[in-house]
Amino acid sequence: MTEIQNPWHSRPIDVHRWSDHPEVRELVDRIWDGFLGEKIAEYGRGPKPKLGFRKQLRVVILDLYVAWLDDPRLSIGVSMSVNSWDTNSRYNALHISKKIIPIIKELQEAGLIDLLKGSYGGPGVKHNRTTRIRASEALQNWFAKAKFDRDDIGRAKGEEIIVLKNDNNKQIEYVDTPETS
Repeated sequence: MTEIQNPWHSRPIDVHRWSDHPEVRELVDRIWDGFLGEKIAEYGRGPKPKLGFRKQLRVVILDLYVAWLDDPRLSIGVSMSVNSWDTNSRYNALHISKKIIPIIKELQEAGLIDLLKGSYGGPGVKHNRTTRIRASEALQNWFAKAKFDRDDIGRAKGEEIIVLKNDNNKQIEYVDTPETS
């Protein structure tokens, strides 16, 4: 694995990447069957997620692919806190859940992603940051051989287009009004 040298050369994870392209499904199935399936089954306790593990893996792989296309050194910021994943949020159309955390851990364990753990120095500290991930060299090689491209990757249906934020730049849940509609 290659170390992520610059954690600030990153962007947040995009939880609205989606594709039903057969080659995308084939790549995700290869990763699931070869590296994750049995291990992720161990995390199956608790409430069933609205979006299955394999489909959450697809979202992660698609976003890693798009980041790799933009810049192979680009990292994706992703929260490893279970409190960050609200399946009922209007900003989470695919209902990505806290079950994404073991998927990311197992991708790292399998050598398919490079991961730099986040840091926390306290509330309001300038240098707090989320965990960074990016496609490892092995996954990048699979991406280079992929028989799909960026045009085959779209957006989730129902993605929120109006994003309200508070003074701290945090998203605010809201009820639709005539102004937002």
